[in-house]
Amino acid sequence: MRATTIHAPYDMRVEDVPEPIVQLPTDAVVRVLRACICGSDLWAYRGEAARQPGQRIGHEFLGVVEETGSEVTG
Repeated sequence: MRATTIHAPYDMRVEDVPEPIVQLPTDAVVRVLRACICGSDLWAYRGEAARQPGQRIGHEFLGVVEETGSEVTG
């Protein structure tokens, strides 16, 4: 799958990353249909918030729940 990753301030990339899997009973896997960034992502983009190189960035999205862990009820 493709994801937006951050490697350094002002260095964002769209890269192939492993498909997500349910690891914990509280996890959910969501197929993202639309995505964007929000203002809090700009802190990392400008280097004002720490991120690990290669970390995925962006948390504003619309999607479809594909799979859930055993403890997900809603």
